[in-house]
Amino acid sequence: MRADGATGVDSVGAGRVETLALEGISSQSAYESFLPAAKALEPGFIEECCADIVLAYQVVRHAVEQVLGTGATSVSELPHVNVADLSLLPRLVQGLAYAALRVEREREAASFGPLFERAQQVRRRLRKAADALAEAQLLPDSDIDEVWLHERQDVLDDCLSLVALFRRNAARIASRSPVTVIEVDAAEQLVGQLRTVLGQQTSVRQEENPLFRAIEMRDRFWTLLLQRYDMLWRCGAWLYGRAVAERVPPLPVRPALVRPNPGGVMDGAAPRADMVPPRSLSTPGLVPMRGGSPASASRTPERTMSRHLDELQREMDRKTRFLVRIGAIPSARR
Repeated sequence: MRADGATGVDSVGAGRVETLALEGISSQSAYESFLPAAKALEPGFIEECCADIVLAYQVVRHAVEQVLGTGATSVSELPHVNVADLSLLPRLVQGLAYAALRVEREREAASFGPLFERAQQVRRRLRKAADALAEAQLLPDSDIDEVWLHERQDVLDDCLSLVALFRRNAARIASRSPVTVIEVDAAEQLVGQLRTVLGQQTSVRQEENPLFRAIEMRDRFWTLLLQRYDMLWRCGAWLYGRAVAERVPPLPVRPALVRPNPGGVMDGAAPRADMVPPRSLSTPGLVPMRGGSPASASRTPERTMSRHLDELQREMDRKTRFLVRIGAIPSARR
């Protein structure tokens, strides 16, 4: 049986260690220098930051060194590539670390901070499960569209939308969903509890609340990093071909767990670090690796590249459906 008290102490200790690590790399001046670019991002494409930021800093430094250290001259000749922006990627991560520390400070100051953190974890779990069901075509087309088109909603609204989706499809996904009926009910209760607490605050709306503003800015910095790191990956692919995975590794994130959890409702083990490849709307052209032996290029298995291309195709399909839905591009249907 789990010792709740010990687990709580371990969690607090781990959080303190992570905060100290963030403080070691964070930079307020870096935050301020990238703030205009982060604010300029379109709200509909902001992605939630679930990153191991300290590890991401090491990964980005390594990748920038590999691409710009010896290939800066070649990369500078590529169209639409700003070498100066790419060279500043480690500094962008330092700004992201500062934004993440602001979130932690606001969460500690807010009376509803721990409750909202739980709601974020619940939302990630529900969304991961819904994404998996949509990918497996276990949901009706209308609900698949809802899963893919509404993922940028407010956390609480998204939780309730997902709760409704799971209930609508309860019979269809019975024994196939990693989220149980009990967990769905618990998610709805958590949102209700949090809304009750928020209703007692002077600042109810997200844009007026310091915690929500800090979270949004942290996510904006993370999205900006994803976009610029994707360009670095493209440059690495042009320089090194299939060996790009060694030179420009995926950014490390902590995905939500979606498998059933015997330890308690919506309360899983500590999330593991995972690696998510850069996302692109199109696949960059790959050319043979410049320099080095063919053997070094063959170290990356064919299936790794194939899996990455599948990821890119799925992302392109999702974003295309979104753009068609909002009328940004015409539908192919006659």
